[in-house]
Order: sequence, then C-alpha cells, then structure tokens
Amino acid sequence: MTKKYYAVEVVRQIEETVEIMVEAPDETTAHDAALAHLKSRGGEYQWLNAKCDFVVWREREIDTPAIVDVSV
Repeated sequence: MTKKYYAVEVVRQIEETVEIMVEAPDETTAHDAALAHLKSRGGEYQWLNAKCDFVVWREREIDTPAIVDVSV
C-alpha cells in the first residue's frame, strides 16, 4: 500500500491554529489521528489560551514531509 500524508489544520480558537503532519491511509483516519494526537499531546504545542475543544479546520493530502507527527 502506498503511504499517503495529510496536513491536518486544527483550530482551538479561530485565531489559533497548528498544523499536524499525519501519515494515514485516508483523510478520515488522518482527521481522527490528528485530534487524538492533540488531545494526548496538545501541551507540546504553542497555544496562547488553554482550551480542550479541537476543531479540524481542513485536511489536505501533501507530498512526503520532512517530519511526520503521527503515523496510523
């Protein structure tokens, strides 16, 4: 199976975003993996205000990135 990579942009507040590089077989799995990753390790990212709700703003397939944050 060919590996696919997705950039999943997650919003905590409309002005706060972080992009997670995800290796996954499809967009839905990438979406779920990015949210689970942030829920367990969100403190490692720079956020201005601590909130626990995450909304996936968009995900898009990308070429192989230099760093992969999550592999599913």
